[in-house]
Amino acid sequence: MKLSEKNISLGILIFGAILRLRQYFSGRSLWADEAMLALNIVNRNFAELFKPLEYDQGAPLGFLLVEKLFNVMFGRTEYVLRFFPLLAGLASLWLFYLLIMSLRGGAGRVERAPFSLVSRLSRRGNLLALALFALNPQLVYYTSEAKQYIVDVAVALGLLLLAIPIFQNQLNKKNFTLLAVTGILALWFSHPALFALAGIGVALVIQFLRTRDFKNLRITFGVGLLWLANLVLLYFINLRQLSQNDYLANYWTDGFISLFPWSDFNWLGELIQYQFDVQFIPLFVAVLILIGWFALFREARSLALAFAFTTVFAFTASALHLYPVNGRLSLFLIPLGILLLGKAIAFLRQTFSSNKLVSAGITILLSGYLLVNPFLTSFQNFISPKYYEHIRPTMQVLADSWKDGDALFVTAWAEPAFRYYAPFYGLEDVKYVSSRIEDYPDGEKLRSRISPLVGEKRVWVLFSHVYEQGGFNERDYLVAYLDEIGEKRREIQKSGTSVYLFFYDLSR
Repeated sequence: MKLSEKNISLGILIFGAILRLRQYFSGRSLWADEAMLALNIVNRNFAELFKPLEYDQGAPLGFLLVEKLFNVMFGRTEYVLRFFPLLAGLASLWLFYLLIMSLRGGAGRVERAPFSLVSRLSRRGNLLALALFALNPQLVYYTSEAKQYIVDVAVALGLLLLAIPIFQNQLNKKNFTLLAVTGILALWFSHPALFALAGIGVALVIQFLRTRDFKNLRITFGVGLLWLANLVLLYFINLRQLSQNDYLANYWTDGFISLFPWSDFNWLGELIQYQFDVQFIPLFVAVLILIGWFALFREARSLALAFAFTTVFAFTASALHLYPVNGRLSLFLIPLGILLLGKAIAFLRQTFSSNKLVSAGITILLSGYLLVNPFLTSFQNFISPKYYEHIRPTMQVLADSWKDGDALFVTAWAEPAFRYYAPFYGLEDVKYVSSRIEDYPDGEKLRSRISPLVGEKRVWVLFSHVYEQGGFNERDYLVAYLDEIGEKRREIQKSGTSVYLFFYDLSR
């Protein structure tokens, strides 16, 4: 029996949901960055979340408030802190499906009569896009991380979905109101929602200027002013302190693109490798995305412009050192690229449709090129979920082995996770010595941090998120120093945890 597109799509959605739930229920520990934000959430009340966060953390206020609400209602476990991202990740699967389905019949009514992109060729492109979204390793992983990045994805998709009826000339009060209100809320839950709103706004202005629809142009400007007023409010409440945070600016230095990005496209290749898990000729993916954009432009001009301006605004902000388009901060752009890749495959298949063998060959080769690595990565992570900086087993060893009079040194990057988990293992009252983030990579400063423990007979040393840069490895350096001044009695590392615990006698 021939499977329908709807049934295949449902199967892909279920498979994508299973991948995300598998990672969520793996029960891995919070890693350093998650723990830093989690400490702010669990140790503060709602009002205190409006103040600058510890550990130079930054997150949208709406995200923080929802996380705190879940914390108050259900406790402080990893499952609770990751529940909101899980909901956003699962919702994004459905939102992406709705987005590609919305282009099947209605979008073509705006600029021209429906043509072959809504044929079965386009449907295959839709299925490819849906599979790429469901399998994308970054989208799968960040659905189970206690950070806001997958919420950025869901928000961007939601805004585009609400804009499409207006792009399709369904110009009624309800559609404008929904977009206006959702846009206001979006800025409270997602920082890069600003780029999506700006892209949508410019696309609407161009649409109404082309059609000389000055009534709806005025409405668009009114909605834009509401969004701008909301942004100004958020700037003074929350965003100003982030924009003035020198540590964050320095931390994300590599994520800012050049003012002249065309001078060196290495940054683009690295971004594509990260976003789409394509290791072979990543810039070819950029070519396919451009082809897909021109195909979308023929089908739905305003939506294509919204995609383009969203990306241009994000890249411009990055070039001006206002927002780093790198790594997890670029997740919100992934759905746009995936949809355009699906359009590119459909367009190329249609272009060579006169030769069925060539058309089928192009589809198979390009689909394999785009799908194989994400599938293998996601399948591997399904079999063996990531246990990135899984500190809990080591904390259990420390709790079981701890004796009165023991001393503890916790490295700067391990401290947030240690502080978060200490109450779970009865170690919350343990006094410890720690390094500082600003110490690195100065070896002398690290030695001075340990010096108060010299002379102690039982000293535990905990590493996690090991600092390694420019030939300096924090763990190797400190272990070599400790070997000089004392005697190593135990070394504990649980397989795959990226956490190290050493036990030294520094009394000699």
